[in-house]
Amino acid sequence: MGKKQGRKAGNSKNKSASPPAKERSSSPATDQSWTENDFDEMREEGFSPSNFSELKEELRTQRKETKNLEKKVEELMARVINAEKVINEMKEMKTMTREIRDKCTSFSNRLDQLEERVSAIEDQMNEMKREEKPKEK
Repeated sequence: MGKKQGRKAGNSKNKSASPPAKERSSSPATDQSWTENDFDEMREEGFSPSNFSELKEELRTQRKETKNLEKKVEELMARVINAEKVINEMKEMKTMTREIRDKCTSFSNRLDQLEERVSAIEDQMNEMKREEKPKEK
């Protein structure tokens, strides 16, 4: 097995950006050797200094797109919150409308009863007038 194959097979489980715990130390020699190994692995996966600027630009573009999407999400959330407020206000208005309708219905029923009473009183007054007319003669 070649040097690169053994390292690749050993690192296939750990593709993180930081070195394994055993390799971490504060000595510059270890940090430098890990960096060289890391660069070797990156080159094997297709990274090179020539496409680094392209990757950097792509990351900038993606960051801008992400920020734009975040703004859109914030705007949409604000619209949703506003819509929820409007819905709640409409529910309150619907409740108030029902209450007004019920009061109007009750008022209308009272007016009907009042009209019936007035009509009954008018009938009684007319009857009394009729009874008085024969007495006057």
